[in-house]
Amino acid sequence: MKYLKVAVFTFNLLIWLAGCTVLVIGAWLLLEPSKGHLLNLFVPDVKPHETIDLIAYSLVGLGFTVFMVGFFGCRAALRGNQCILATYMSMLVALIVTELVTAAIGGLMTYRILSDLEERLSDKLSKDYGHDHTSDNSFSQSLDFAQYKFNCCGVHSDEDYNGTAWWRDGQISGSRRQVPLTCCVLKNIEVKNTGSPMSVVSRVFHKNNEKPWLHPQPKDEAACQVEDQEGHKGYRHKEGCLGKVSNWLQSESFTLVFLGMAMAGIQTFGIITSAFLCRTIRDMQTD
Repeated sequence: MKYLKVAVFTFNLLIWLAGCTVLVIGAWLLLEPSKGHLLNLFVPDVKPHETIDLIAYSLVGLGFTVFMVGFFGCRAALRGNQCILATYMSMLVALIVTELVTAAIGGLMTYRILSDLEERLSDKLSKDYGHDHTSDNSFSQSLDFAQYKFNCCGVHSDEDYNGTAWWRDGQISGSRRQVPLTCCVLKNIEVKNTGSPMSVVSRVFHKNNEKPWLHPQPKDEAACQVEDQEGHKGYRHKEGCLGKVSNWLQSESFTLVFLGMAMAGIQTFGIITSAFLCRTIRDMQTD
């Protein structure tokens, strides 16, 4: 019985640590809201920062719940009370069902979003880019952020801007830019690690709210805007953003799904060891 208590306590310690991990991830998302710009490319009908806040608060809530269940489980293991253990196992079952359902929904939503992403981004780039700067969460800002973050240009390549509404406006106004400045190789690349620990610490504690993707500084703007491929080589990013933003979404979704599955696995072992402990206590009471 002593070893069973140690096993239950150990699994609950792991559950407690998993809850702390989810809490930290949720808090990180709240401190680093720039992911909202990328989410705007996938969920255009919802304000991206509202979406990221919803995900962050959900993770904080789930992490706190898992944290409390793990703490309750540690008490149950130490006290060895059948009633407390039964309540604890019921809580774990409810958590496992919630995590598995959430993971399944997340996977299906990711697949659905990616299925029509190429067509939708191409259409929005052609019609909306450069025409929706009335909002801080516009598609233009989101695409500029993606181009800045991933060193890419357009959806498929830098040629995607030819003939777009933004390109035609430039021809009329006389600017005659071939690509947006975020497609150029930038001088302000030292602050490129948006989302890194140092970037977040700098913004939170030093009030550094610089947004280089809104004020890009090309190494050589004239060379970047040259039509000839040899002329802008080394000054303009050529690769499209579609593959990179798709990989980003798949990676983020896989991380959350894997975390949910891992917690469900740990909690399953917690249920098994708790059941054995509960049965051992019952057998000792009947002897």
